[in-house]
Amino acid sequence: MFPVPASNLVTDQSKESDVSKQFSRRDLLRIGALAAAAPAAMTLAPTSPALASGGAPGDRGGAGSKHPRPGWEAPNWRVKPFALNQVALRDGIFQQKRDRMLNYARNYPGTGGVFDGPDRMLHLFRVNAGLPAPGTWPGGWDTPNHLLRGHFTGHYMTMLSQCWADTGEEIFLDKLDYLVEELGKCQRALDARPVGRVPGRSGMAVRLSDPHPNQYVLLPAGILADVEDVTIAAWVNLGAAQNNAKIFSFGTGANVHLSLTARVSATNPGPRFAITNSGSGGEQRITGDSVPVPVGQWAHVAVTLSSADGTGRLYVNGVEAGTAAITLTPAGLGATGNNWIGRGQSNNDPLLNTSVDDLRIYRRALDGTEMQALAAEEPSAPAASPADLVAWYRFDTEGETAHDHSGNRRDARIIGTSYRGFLAAFPEGQFSRLEPPTLQPNSGPNAVWAVWYTCHKIMRGLLNAYHLTGNEEALDIAFRMGDWVYQRLSRYSQDELDRMWNIYSAGEAGSMNEVMAELSALAHPAKKRTRYLAAAKMFTFTTLFDAAIAERDELNGRHANQYMAPNIGYLRIFERTGDRDFHTAAKHFWSMVVPHRTFSNGGAGRSEHFGPRGVITSGFTSASDPRHAETCCAYNMLRLTRNLFFHDPDPAYLDFYEKALHNQILSSRRDVDSVTSTEVTYHQNMWPGRSRRIGNTIEYSRYGGNGSCCNGTGLESHTKYQETIYFHSADESTLYVNLFIASTLTWRDRGFVITQQTQYPTEGASRLRFEQAGGRLKVRLRVPSWATQGYTVRVNGHRQLMAAKPGSFVTVDRRWSRGDTIDIDMPMSFRVEQALDNKAIQSIMYGPTLMVVRDATPSYRDVSFYRDLKLDGDLASSIKPTEVAMHYTTHGYTLAPYYIADPVPGEFNAYHPYVRRVEPEVVFGSFGSGVPNDEVRDENGETFLDRVWAQAPFASHWQFLHRVQQVSAQWVTAGRHTEEQRQAILDAAAQARRDLEG
Repeated sequence: MFPVPASNLVTDQSKESDVSKQFSRRDLLRIGALAAAAPAAMTLAPTSPALASGGAPGDRGGAGSKHPRPGWEAPNWRVKPFALNQVALRDGIFQQKRDRMLNYARNYPGTGGVFDGPDRMLHLFRVNAGLPAPGTWPGGWDTPNHLLRGHFTGHYMTMLSQCWADTGEEIFLDKLDYLVEELGKCQRALDARPVGRVPGRSGMAVRLSDPHPNQYVLLPAGILADVEDVTIAAWVNLGAAQNNAKIFSFGTGANVHLSLTARVSATNPGPRFAITNSGSGGEQRITGDSVPVPVGQWAHVAVTLSSADGTGRLYVNGVEAGTAAITLTPAGLGATGNNWIGRGQSNNDPLLNTSVDDLRIYRRALDGTEMQALAAEEPSAPAASPADLVAWYRFDTEGETAHDHSGNRRDARIIGTSYRGFLAAFPEGQFSRLEPPTLQPNSGPNAVWAVWYTCHKIMRGLLNAYHLTGNEEALDIAFRMGDWVYQRLSRYSQDELDRMWNIYSAGEAGSMNEVMAELSALAHPAKKRTRYLAAAKMFTFTTLFDAAIAERDELNGRHANQYMAPNIGYLRIFERTGDRDFHTAAKHFWSMVVPHRTFSNGGAGRSEHFGPRGVITSGFTSASDPRHAETCCAYNMLRLTRNLFFHDPDPAYLDFYEKALHNQILSSRRDVDSVTSTEVTYHQNMWPGRSRRIGNTIEYSRYGGNGSCCNGTGLESHTKYQETIYFHSADESTLYVNLFIASTLTWRDRGFVITQQTQYPTEGASRLRFEQAGGRLKVRLRVPSWATQGYTVRVNGHRQLMAAKPGSFVTVDRRWSRGDTIDIDMPMSFRVEQALDNKAIQSIMYGPTLMVVRDATPSYRDVSFYRDLKLDGDLASSIKPTEVAMHYTTHGYTLAPYYIADPVPGEFNAYHPYVRRVEPEVVFGSFGSGVPNDEVRDENGETFLDRVWAQAPFASHWQFLHRVQQVSAQWVTAGRHTEEQRQAILDAAAQARRDLEG
């Protein structure tokens, strides 16, 4: 609430001077020759790494560094990651997608200057801090009046940090250091801004609404409960000509209130008083259209109500502006609780942008002469305290309390506080609007939109700048933000916090609990560690937290991204405290999403919300909103999955991770180069026959192509593909090979350099070659759940005897020498994945890849496969290759990988992620049984043939017949088939031997 003391400003200025010296070379870059670099259409050539591979003192961890910077690590992790600079991508689709984002990171916004991109990211922060702000802003949601402005800057910092760690190119470090330095200046400027009282008509006044942190004044409940006659008078200095903004309002809601509106509308610019106990239709009004309240100067406004003559009068600067018959009284409204200065009873009423001084409430109606005297009162006149005052607010003292000078002890509370350390691109009052008692939703002129989400992105970006590049100032800024977070939230009870986190969108907080828990580990004073950890726990939404612990699925209808991200923070709190409830909640949440709400591309959500458990494709052919699989959701689920694996290395986590990374994330980056747009999808339509364009909206550029949440997470996702290819055990005795992506691992601590050579996912083979080796090492190789056609491992050409079960790991344990090789062969096959809610709706998969039907018809395409199946169960007998890699044909349609993302400018390929399986008869090869298949289903929605072929591959015809006999017996027992039908099925299966073995 108080201005920053001058002594603190001196300290901050000296720090700023030191920082400026530290980055003087970057200032020279900004004004020097590099500021006129390559044109927008070109890619800047990669610059040299800032440090040689020798890793001198001050090594900041770029590619080639001896000092890996893996980011956050917890002491209780069973498995740990390698740093980005320890794993280099090699030629393949992941590198190609990564390189497009590297091109964007080097050159955005395509105007040639090295710091043009960071300056755009800084523009709105500088404006908010009152600093010079040349140039423009990123666009999309990062625009001057958007409520989420600033979040994209946080993602941009993370991208630059990851690009530096990945490549060692100094251009990324230059941009990042400059950006962090300038954000530090913004934070110090925000600390120095005046946030207390302002000069008033007489003495000091309270300033209300943005950009000032004070929002409105809350008066005591029941303050007018015994008042029949009344005068309410105040001095106001309006900051803008707002329609329907209230100078004061006393009521219980829109149906019961008395209010004074400063300006009705442009055509009725004067004030209006209204009182009602039966809604707008029952309002008794006094209008003053002929005497508007002036803007930008002090004006005296007053209302009097007299029960003696049933008249109300409205005054502006002592002049009667309107009169009307008023029979309702303040007491007649009852003991009102919504009693405010600067706020109305409706969310459609904007908070009043004004300064207020000397507000008085009398328990009688002053006459015209007295009103003239009040309006003419000299500013220096001594304050009087008439006995007939109900309350009198002067606002002369700082703080949240507006003292009652009437002697009646009816002190008021100023809503909206400010604390040092605040950093954002929007006013601090946005946080006050979300907090109790306001709890403003994401609607109306005072709307709040995910302010804590935006805060998280900024703090996460700063922490990544520290973790991945060693930028100490970034950590300092984050610490000061952490202090600010604790001060803001520690004043509220858990019930009040839950009410905040329960608000749709406005209460979305990202993974604020994650960054606060990490800060608690990085802080040195024990008091700060305790405070930061306490603040992390404040972001717990106990409704869903408790439900998750108890395995009660209450996600239906919830905003998906809003309630995914906190689970990452729950794991951080578990890592800091050992409280297993936080781990349990995150683990159970994951299991409520996977597979029960997961599309075949690994995404989740429809119109950004969770649906009922197990409902995947219901309504896909209706005319409702087709916005599926928000890309941010996949980003957060991958982060959660990865962190769960560190505690529990269950291969099921990696099966999901591969699906979501390989399909939704990989496909989210369009296959075109751009330095002006991220070209990352917001939603990915899963309806039949849709493309990544809905009407005139292109998903890659929804909300402008820069500045949306998914644009931001896309900056991160496509510059860290290598982060999960390899892990190691906490004791460094074991290497985990999780993903089959062409890459090189440099593990200096163990003396290993291992290169993975693979054409995956085009083919199911991969070779690990030990370029350098340092002794004994257990190598755990992932066996994907889809690898049902065999999985063999050869070491130096010799096949290893091991039981490779799909959805597991196999281990090779030996001493390794330079030149040793591990060859993994996992033949890929075509298979289907059934939608949980309709087993006839299926996706065609090839290994990990979702294969989509290229067709624009907005209804399911029908396919039949069972007649052509062989004992291996591979659909390949019905699917034929084309001359184009990974493109096939079936049933007259083209099948293409989902990850191919519209490479031809201006063209948007329509596709079907799901097809409809039509298998009317139980048939084996060319032998039919005459028994219906599709029309008879079991309790899980599966047909007879579904149940039989679920056990494929079959080693022999005899094994196949045994399975048919087993299922047919079950179906007879369940009453689905007769004995005659069973015999017909067994006969057809026996006769089809040649077809099945073919």
